[in-house]
Amino acid sequence: MDAPDPTDVPPDPADVAEGVPAAPQGRPSDLTGRPHSVSHLRRYVSLRGPNARMWMAVSYFSAVLTVGFLLVAGSLGREVFTGEATAGSLSLWGSAAVVMAFMGPGSNVIVLRGLPQRITRQGISADSDGVTVLQERKWWFTGEGTFIAWPEIRRVREVTTGARRHEFIEFVLETPRSQAELPNWAETAEGLGLEPAEPDAATQFYVQVPRDHGEKILRMVERTSPLPAVVERDPLAG
Repeated sequence: MDAPDPTDVPPDPADVAEGVPAAPQGRPSDLTGRPHSVSHLRRYVSLRGPNARMWMAVSYFSAVLTVGFLLVAGSLGREVFTGEATAGSLSLWGSAAVVMAFMGPGSNVIVLRGLPQRITRQGISADSDGVTVLQERKWWFTGEGTFIAWPEIRRVREVTTGARRHEFIEFVLETPRSQAELPNWAETAEGLGLEPAEPDAATQFYVQVPRDHGEKILRMVERTSPLPAVVERDPLAG
């Protein structure tokens, strides 16, 4: 069973009592090596939300349908080999087997292909070098992420958009990044139907976060960045 995600941000070093050893510095983020875990990073906010549980439920349901297909196929085969089959029973069990084949094994292929990426740990981490947006490696999913050094970051802020008021963290960078260099779950302003707030920015992308996680990420960036002013908050926000 996986250890629980550290979804909160540690306190400021100034708040630690005298005599208590300071927390060790996090190692630099390195996406070229084997991503065993993000637990060694100094600060980390998990972005894994209820969608992971939904995908697990879908996989269990797909497995149940596959068992149903095997039972139907077994019943059909038994009737054929024992000579008890009639035209009506063959038609009934044959139709049921075809339907269950699509709903069971067919759905398993689709679900299992994307399941590791949907249930793996993913989040935003920050250390002395910069910010990493990543999904950890799991099973046949190789993991992906992007590292952003502090000098590259012009602004980080929380944005709420869409009919369902989804929360996103916006990253505005001074350096160009191609779409291939960003995680495939990162959004663009055009994709969200937003006007780029800073058209002269080299790169601007958005990462959806679970509800009420935006402020945690902003506090993490403020406490870790050498320039806390990169964090921008909406003055009208409660």
